[in-house]
Amino acid sequence: MGRVCGRGELQNKSFLLFFDLTRCATPKVIATGCPTPQVCVEKCPTTNWFYNPVSGDADMRPYLICQDGVNPKNESVTVQQFISSGKCAYYYVESEPIGRRCIPRNVADHAENIIAAIKASSSLSIYDSFEILEAILKAMKHVMRFAKFQQVAEGVFQDIKTSWWVLLSGFGVAMLVSFLWIILLRFISAIMIWFSLIAFIGLSGFGAYYTLNKYLTLRSGINNSTMTAAEYEFSKEISRFAELETTWLVLFIITVTILVVCLLVLIFLRKRINIAIALIGQASKAVGDIMSTLFFPVIPYVLQLVFLVLFCVVAILLASAGKTEYRIMCLEDGCGCPNVKENDTCTYEEFNNTACPGASCQFFDYVVDPNIPRLHIYNVFALFWSMFFVSAFGEMVLAGTFASWYWAFNKSKDVPTLPVTSSFCRTIRYHIGTLAFGSLIIAIVRMIRVILEYIDHKIREKTDSKIIRCIMCCCRCCLWCLEKFLKFINRNAYVYCAIYGKNFCVSAKNAFSLIMRNIARVVVLDKVTDFLLFIGKMVVVGIIGIASFFIFSGEVKPAQKYLPEMNYYLTPVIIITIGTFFIASAFFSVYAMAVDTLFLCFLEDCERNDGSEEKPYFMSKDLMKILDKKNKFKEA
Repeated sequence: MGRVCGRGELQNKSFLLFFDLTRCATPKVIATGCPTPQVCVEKCPTTNWFYNPVSGDADMRPYLICQDGVNPKNESVTVQQFISSGKCAYYYVESEPIGRRCIPRNVADHAENIIAAIKASSSLSIYDSFEILEAILKAMKHVMRFAKFQQVAEGVFQDIKTSWWVLLSGFGVAMLVSFLWIILLRFISAIMIWFSLIAFIGLSGFGAYYTLNKYLTLRSGINNSTMTAAEYEFSKEISRFAELETTWLVLFIITVTILVVCLLVLIFLRKRINIAIALIGQASKAVGDIMSTLFFPVIPYVLQLVFLVLFCVVAILLASAGKTEYRIMCLEDGCGCPNVKENDTCTYEEFNNTACPGASCQFFDYVVDPNIPRLHIYNVFALFWSMFFVSAFGEMVLAGTFASWYWAFNKSKDVPTLPVTSSFCRTIRYHIGTLAFGSLIIAIVRMIRVILEYIDHKIREKTDSKIIRCIMCCCRCCLWCLEKFLKFINRNAYVYCAIYGKNFCVSAKNAFSLIMRNIARVVVLDKVTDFLLFIGKMVVVGIIGIASFFIFSGEVKPAQKYLPEMNYYLTPVIIITIGTFFIASAFFSVYAMAVDTLFLCFLEDCERNDGSEEKPYFMSKDLMKILDKKNKFKEA
């Protein structure tokens, strides 16, 4: 009827009851809706009831649940007529509200009682007794599967409800650990990077040894003689390539290649690695001196959440825009009328339900205007543009903050009092157009990617041509690479714009030229930084995840008396681990922006300054020592 339970005239009837829930247990429900009458009720049924034509009308009338406007106490109409016309439910089971819908309670546990109640009905007037029994029993399997899922979902929601304070505490600990990790990077960044590199080389060497040994063993045939026939068949079933000589030879070549490349990088680029270590140390100092940068990402995240909510609201309004459409829904044995077919359109007010006892006119969908799909496309593009704009805004503010720190000759005196606030105001006043243009480019590329994905989906439905799929895959790959490249250009353009205040095109051109002139340094620093940040995030997530697992699984006995009882101890573990990953990503994204900004400033410092009194270096003493540079006027 196009109404919503719990609103308007149905304010006191908040729950939706399906007359025949088994009709909802089919895949087509997603597209056509549930083909059974539905009614809003004050509370869900608390007992099991099935229509039995043997029982008297007086005994069954108090149990009837009927549509609005139908009076089950009207003795001029028999219970048989109420049931046959579909105006009253011919059965219902004990239910509870899930998502404002009456869903059977503990069907898996009480299936025998329900089935016994069904069998107690000798016949049903609108169905052959055997067919309806078979249909209900078959549909009950779907309901029982749903019931099991329902129990898990209820347990999860109950765990969240009872352990909310534990979850918040876990998130707080995750923030503290992330913060401490950032602080530690300021003092032991060199140790951490060198340890990571040496450990990676050691693992590569061990992998090369193991793969070579496995290859030689298989080649000599020793392995097959030590395996029983059953073991050999099992290993063959698990992995058909695991016992092939070629497999281990290929793995040996790959691991040796990685080992050689790492050794060459370590030998020939050790000076640049030292530069990366010193620069990462500088980034740690910058973040340590301006601690407010660690909490600034909250603002972009809130803005992105606002735009996401706005997108969802607009999408819902567009999806529900249009005129209501009603269609005929029939029972299992047909509509009962020769001229009435299922899914035919109908008018709810004019449809004569009594003439077709097996049919009902129900709300199906909204008939939308042909321009609505275009508005959906516009809404999606607006979401992309707004999200990329907010992300670019956060990058620009942080870039301006760290740039002001780097270009302060005396870090203790020349840094602005409120660097984040100053950069925030400067960005809003001068650089909004730059951010809008840069984010527009990324949004256009992302929109093209989405359209291409839609085209690829449609092509897969109509054809299985491998050539076309290969071409589409190549196009998608190229667009993905293009988007990544443009994001890299935009990020450095924002940094350059924050330093010099130039427009987007000039900043992008100059930043790209500066990077290309120092491409070796860029590659090494970028990969070392990514590796270090990845290790940092994984360490934080691992510490919190493992600690929460041991605490909630009962391994830590003293903590059990403070924890609430839960249905699934993995619920808080998973939620805390996922939340920790996002919290750590927020902290380390600030650190990554600091490294990128200071690196670009460092490159610019090397090119435009010479250490004289007129053009002194602004880099740290560690960087000057590594590069064998110094400010000459200080010696004098």
